[in-house]
Amino acid sequence: MSSFVEEFFRNPSMVGSLVPSSAELTEQIMAPIDFTQARCIVEYGPGTGVFTDVLLQRRHSETVLVLIETNESFSQLLEERYRGQPNVHIIHGSAENTEQYLQQLGLSRADYVVCGLPFSSLPLRLGWRILEHTRQLLEPAGRLILFQYTLLNTKLFERFFRLVQQEHVLLNLPPAYVLVYAPLPAENQPA
Repeated sequence: MSSFVEEFFRNPSMVGSLVPSSAELTEQIMAPIDFTQARCIVEYGPGTGVFTDVLLQRRHSETVLVLIETNESFSQLLEERYRGQPNVHIIHGSAENTEQYLQQLGLSRADYVVCGLPFSSLPLRLGWRILEHTRQLLEPAGRLILFQYTLLNTKLFERFFRLVQQEHVLLNLPPAYVLVYAPLPAENQPA
């Protein structure tokens, strides 16, 4: 917890919250994932691994888990924590380069992307690039599972995705929204 708080104060625009996510939020994030079918799950901004721990518990051992973290301290913590776990790849880098990271791992697409990036704090162009790349790397039946503390960016999300489900999780500090999106085909994207 202390590293989480330290990183929040060091870079609040990238960490997004002062405290880790609640068990209730974690359950809402996991609910849309079909762990029996998932071959590749990507997590953007895993932080200290709150969701990662549950993804590891529920996935099949052959399911590849790719964790992409921009924060160097969190990235090192994840490396230490998950060293030796089969099919777990920790990448210190940006979500906008996920397609390149997957190719380097011999993967073409992801079934699920779990994302807690604070889009309200990200530069608009970066958020746009992350979402566009995410749409391209998701399987057609894949899902982007976002949690956000505000609904201010839904118009941005809906340029690349179709909303499938929305939940408001009050038992989290602060309360959060879980948004489940299906990728829009490129030709259906708004101009």
